[in-house]
Amino acid sequence: MTLLRTVGLLCLSLLLFAGRANAGLVFHADLTTGAEAGANSFADQANRGAPTTGPGLGLGPSRPLSFGTANFLLNDAGTALSFTATVFNIDFTGSQTPGAPNDDLVAAHIHAGGAAAPTFSVVWGFFGMPFNDINSPGAALTPQSDCIAFATGVGGTCSGTWDLTEGNITTLAAQLPNILAGRSYINFHTTQYTGGEIRGFLVQVPEPATLILVGVGLLGIAGIGRRTV
Repeated sequence: MTLLRTVGLLCLSLLLFAGRANAGLVFHADLTTGAEAGANSFADQANRGAPTTGPGLGLGPSRPLSFGTANFLLNDAGTALSFTATVFNIDFTGSQTPGAPNDDLVAAHIHAGGAAAPTFSVVWGFFGMPFNDINSPGAALTPQSDCIAFATGVGGTCSGTWDLTEGNITTLAAQLPNILAGRSYINFHTTQYTGGEIRGFLVQVPEPATLILVGVGLLGIAGIGRRTV
């Protein structure tokens, strides 16, 4: 039931993004463990022979596979990139799965780079360190956060705006060419997978396919949720 309610909220969020698309560019990202790369990723654990039914196996108790989705809107002037992300099966508070710290969220960022590579540098953070959403109310929190945990279940939502001059030793202005070229992704890092547990590349969604493509993504999430229950 929680999954259905959340998918409904995602659909509403998508409609809002689509309605504003004529004032900017829309991007979508499906966050998965399989998209991760590097020695600390779930994908690498699977490649080295660890069981593939979910993170935690071989490094702690088994737990459900984490996943998520995110929508982005770059305004028409190219001066602000707003986003909303929803993530399942990552503990946003450290208390959603008591006694099981492996799934605790420790940081969340946007990464980007100027050339194809397995992993890009952090260019803008919105949970933990670095935190670059200067104008966010979450800048006053400890840890700094643009995220809200689910009231029930495991996971949460994040939303914020990357303004033109913000960034982690960079700026949105400097990273726009990389974002537009498909060389950027959103990444959530956990206690177990500090190098990143789930990631999703920002893919520009052309009109009028916005609702269709992202709707398929939401249906996929619902399907994953059924299989992991």
